[in-house]
Amino acid sequence: MAIGSQRCKVCCTDTLEEIPEFPCLPRVTSDCLVFRAGGRLLICLHCGAVQSPADEQWFEEIQEIYNNYYAYHQSGGLEQHVLDPASGMLRLRSDVLLDRLATVPGVPASGKVVDVGCGTGATLKAFAKRGGWRLYGLEMNEKNLAFLTAIDGFESLYTGTPTDLPGQFDLVTMVHALEHFPEPVEAMRALRSKLASEGRLFVEVPNAEANPFDYLIADHMMHFTPASLSALADRAGFAIDCLATTWVTKELSLIARCTTNPAHRPARQPASEVATRVRAQIGWLGRLVEASREASRRSSNFGLFGTSIAATWLCGVLNDAVSFFVEEDPARVGRPYMGRPVMGPAQVRSGSTVFMPLVPQIADQIARRLQPTAIDLQLPPSWL
Repeated sequence: MAIGSQRCKVCCTDTLEEIPEFPCLPRVTSDCLVFRAGGRLLICLHCGAVQSPADEQWFEEIQEIYNNYYAYHQSGGLEQHVLDPASGMLRLRSDVLLDRLATVPGVPASGKVVDVGCGTGATLKAFAKRGGWRLYGLEMNEKNLAFLTAIDGFESLYTGTPTDLPGQFDLVTMVHALEHFPEPVEAMRALRSKLASEGRLFVEVPNAEANPFDYLIADHMMHFTPASLSALADRAGFAIDCLATTWVTKELSLIARCTTNPAHRPARQPASEVATRVRAQIGWLGRLVEASREASRRSSNFGLFGTSIAATWLCGVLNDAVSFFVEEDPARVGRPYMGRPVMGPAQVRSGSTVFMPLVPQIADQIARRLQPTAIDLQLPPSWL
């Protein structure tokens, strides 16, 4: 269904098409709370960018979500551990990102850094551990000020939009922030004047091309792929130094600098192919729900692997069928979640069934790592 009153957030054309199957899917918030069905998902038929409409419903919903937003509540506010591809170990996401960032030529090793959408300061804490940085944050309000002022080297929290930032910075970071902005090109353009002459912009966002669960996050305006993030950076006036898909699994890592001659890269896939892929991903989510329901019916002790976006969403769908969660993140094991116990793999009772709401490649890797085990690990349906 074509949407004539909305314009694409990347290329600004009015060639948006709605995915009609999407509104029936329940959703989840980015701070991992179950959220109701009824969202809308649009694809630009010109550039292939996937997005939510910036309509009255979306703004009402994000206000509802942000009124009680609490990131990483599953671990009492401690940042999520992710698998570091370089070491094969679980580490805090920001530590992994800053290690990779330090290897990119041209990225400053010290100076003034501002984290846009800083939250309680997970990324700023990682900078503080390295030393040499003067730390600043930008947020919508001051509710997390106490957390931020406790960070060594933190100097000031600014409130408002990127346009409101005073002065210039050697490094501007946006870690899981850009996808929330209703006007992402304007947000990035505003940051151009906030960068010092040799400054860099670092953006970390989910990779929807590799992770269909991202479409279910109600407060995400954009669902980026490498092509759409590249196109957005070009349009905002940045030259890309690095765009990686491997720093953190299912995420995109972009480093860019200001330019007067954007590359204007063509899309890597025709928009029609992107639309076909997104519809297939939505169909896969439906198959995953059916597979999990069937697995739960065959088990007297049924659990879900993980306590993040995918597991939260699926628990909301399955409700009472879920008895427990399984986690490898040490900060989350032993802390009840959604009224259910969270166990490490070795703590799960023999013969229990654990369904893995993950993309197949990642589920296969984890299942191989956990074998042999007395747990009945149920893999998700095959990919698209």
